[in-house]
Amino acid sequence: MRTILYTLIILVSFYSCKSVSKMVEKGEYDKAFNYAIKKLEGERNKKTEYVKALEKAYFKLQSASIKEIERYNASLKPENWSKVLNVYKNIESRQNRIDALLPLVSEDGYVASFDTKNYHKEIAVAEDNTCNYYYNNAIALMERSEMSKDKILARNAYDELKKIERYKYNFRDSDALKDKALKLGLTTIHVEINNDLRDFHSNDIERNLSGLPLSRLDDLWHDYAFVDHKIKPDYIVVLELRDVSFSPERERVNTYSETTEILVKKEKVKEKRDTSFVWVEKEVYEKVRADITEVFREKQSELRGNIRIIDHRTNESINNIPVNVLHNFKGYGCKFVGDERALTQESKNRMDGFLEMFPTDFNMADDLSNAYKDVVINEINSIKFN
Repeated sequence: MRTILYTLIILVSFYSCKSVSKMVEKGEYDKAFNYAIKKLEGERNKKTEYVKALEKAYFKLQSASIKEIERYNASLKPENWSKVLNVYKNIESRQNRIDALLPLVSEDGYVASFDTKNYHKEIAVAEDNTCNYYYNNAIALMERSEMSKDKILARNAYDELKKIERYKYNFRDSDALKDKALKLGLTTIHVEINNDLRDFHSNDIERNLSGLPLSRLDDLWHDYAFVDHKIKPDYIVVLELRDVSFSPERERVNTYSETTEILVKKEKVKEKRDTSFVWVEKEVYEKVRADITEVFREKQSELRGNIRIIDHRTNESINNIPVNVLHNFKGYGCKFVGDERALTQESKNRMDGFLEMFPTDFNMADDLSNAYKDVVINEINSIKFN
């Protein structure tokens, strides 16, 4: 049994070595490098095949990385500085993994040789040039934004400046430039209410709508507020209130009765059967009744208007959205007089001793304006403002 186990271990080891050698032969240097590192880390007796495979894979990878940097030619193509930086960081990471194993000597005494170099200076230069590339891009985009009033260009400039933070904080005056880009790219949307309601509740509805939670809509590039005549916004959202109505109070009463027979007792009585008397048991039933009264109450109110979107930069009306809000009050009460035992299960389920009072017009106006606010917020939120 032990002989079989040792044989299996030897075979597994043999095929593992063969496997990493094949990776190198096939040019799968990354795969071979990682595999060999994993096999060598923490091992006291390091197999020569793994050591040699790691040595060769490392050499090939380092050579390929240097050629890649030359191919990027970042001095003439500054957009490639970030790629060059990534390559240098990969080289440094690879070297750090090798350093942890040095000196690397196999169990057969083979001493691996790795050509390592300090790339801190190259990395620092690549970082500076990468940041300068994003910085100069941002400057150019903001200049174009200022000339064309194109907010998208300013937002792209902000994105370029944010990229710098991956490498350096407080790079030159990038923080100040970000603030400038935010101002150039910000779209301001002002909301005003045009109240054309001819109703006693007109002012209450307008006052309620003035409490729209506009700040909930704000994001990095959009600022919502009620109209401020000292500031010229990019867009104006006009809430036009056209009509409000309240229906009369309607009440309908429905009455019906239900009856049933209830067994009240069983008694024994004598009955003559043929020529003799016998005692028999008889059931005694009583008819019971319940009178049910249902009350239905209904009152409706409706607020109609529309949302008009104006591009204030061109004074052009770009959208008009109808908004109709309906509030339908329904009250219900149900009670009975008589014997509860006469009620069917359906009628029992209907019993409701609490009959809601009709809401006042004031209450309904308040409910309408709250519902109108929700619709307005959802509609404004769905509009894509540049």
